[in-house]
Amino acid sequence: MKYSIYFIALFLVVSLAACGKPTAPESASSDNYGTTLDGKQAEGRNEVKK
Repeated sequence: MKYSIYFIALFLVVSLAACGKPTAPESASSDNYGTTLDGKQAEGRNEVKK
């Protein structure tokens, strides 16, 4: 039982060290939200409902 707690704690530490912190683009903007890569409005099931 004691070794399993150490194993779980070690696993969490290693996984956190491997993943690092979450990052986001510095210029995050919602201006082009709902558009395709070409800048066109999305159609069909990918269309943004307002």
